[in-house]
Formats: sequence, structure tokens, C-alpha cells
Amino acid sequence: MVSRIFLSLIFLVSIHSVSAQVGWELMKDKNGIKVFTSKESSSKFKSIKVEAQLSGTLQKLLNVLLDVNNTKNWVYSTKESYTIRKISPNEILYYNETSLPWPVSNRDVPIRMKATPDFKNNTLKVIAMGVPQAIPEKNGIVRIQQFNSSWDVKFDGKNRLSITYLLSMDPSGSISSTVTNMFMTKGPYETFSNLADRLK
Repeated sequence: MVSRIFLSLIFLVSIHSVSAQVGWELMKDKNGIKVFTSKESSSKFKSIKVEAQLSGTLQKLLNVLLDVNNTKNWVYSTKESYTIRKISPNEILYYNETSLPWPVSNRDVPIRMKATPDFKNNTLKVIAMGVPQAIPEKNGIVRIQQFNSSWDVKFDGKNRLSITYLLSMDPSGSISSTVTNMFMTKGPYETFSNLADRLK
């Protein structure tokens, strides 16, 4: 219990530092999906914010997010994803490997994700935190040491979701600015475009 509370506090502090940032720069605005980036003082990598207006319901979105075995079918450049352990009906530990263009090594990270739906008030909160020591590292794949993300979702009671997604991470190891920039804008936009299709 103490360990879980401690991890939650670390995560909340990290997410607060992302959400409190100023100077978000709009990188893409298309089909109801806006992608922003912001330089975080404590990291050499930019944080990402996505604001999206998508058709769908809270239950549909919750089902998609918890179905991590199919994450590779909609999250940009995901090579492999699977459940490591189901902690509760709305909390899981799962594995994710991201494909990167040669000669850059793929990245992976075990992620603990907890969803808190409030169907009475039409909201959904999701937090996800990398747990790099959860399983042994794999040869030839760089383990991500820092990964924090959050979803803040509001439902209009009909068929419209307003989503704010925040991501702060350090891909670890050596990685070119070209690859980094690709994942800053193209990755989030394509991910949410694919999500929109799955929610229909």
C-alpha cells in the first residue's frame, strides 16, 4: 500500500509539471485533433499535449485503452503490446515496444495504467506511468526510463468526447532530432486519427 501511494505521488508531481507548463506551441490542427509541444526545463525532450474532439462514448474509449493487446493496431509505431498483469478491472501493468527506423534501436517500457471512469458525471481520468524495472530488459532494445501520461476526458452525454492527453518521456539512449521530431507531431496525430476510427 505504501509503495502504491508513493508511486502515485511521484506520478502526480510529474504530470503536474507537464500540465502547468506555459508556452505550448501548436504543431498540428486537423480533423478535430490539435497537437502541441512544450520545452520542459528539466528535460532535453519536449512534452506533448493533444486536444481532440472525437465521436464516441466513455465506455468505448475505456474498452480501447484497456485492450492493450491491440494497442499495436492503433498507437503509432507500436510493434508489440501485451498485458503483464491485471491489477484490477481498470488497472493493468502492460508491456509496450515501439519500432524506430534503422539504425536506431527500438524502445520498450512496462507501463502501469489506471483508469477512473465516472459515468454519473460523464468523465474519465487515466494515468499511466513507466515501471522500467517491472520485467527484465531485452537484448537489442533500449528500455525507456521515464514515461508519464494522462488522459482527461469529458463526454457530452450524446456521442462526443473532449480529450486532453499529456505525455512526458525520455526515450533514453542516443536518438536523432529527425526521429524525435517525427514522434513529436506525426506520432500523436496518427495515433488519435486511428483512435477516432476505432471509436466509431
